[in-house]
Amino acid sequence: MTANDSTRLSRSVVWALWLLVIVLFSTLVAVCVAALKYATGTGIADLLLYAGGAFGAAAGLCFAAVGAVRTLRNWTATDDQRNQPCASADTNRPTGPG
Repeated sequence: MTANDSTRLSRSVVWALWLLVIVLFSTLVAVCVAALKYATGTGIADLLLYAGGAFGAAAGLCFAAVGAVRTLRNWTATDDQRNQPCASADTNRPTGPG
């Protein structure tokens, strides 16, 4: 199924949605780390330190993944355009006998 222009989201809306997903996922990771550290009897200061580190690491990996996907999409799009035959290549051939 293809989407027409009226159902496509703008780039800023898509980026805001990705940002929301990254923040929520990173928060979930931080809460899980905090719960695991709390279960081991770690103090509140250490618990917050570990949870903050987990949030930062998860967010960093997510932003890196989004950047890598964006770069690969742009790279394959330009690679597809390079492989198409251009019209000027046909005009450079010699014409006539020998």
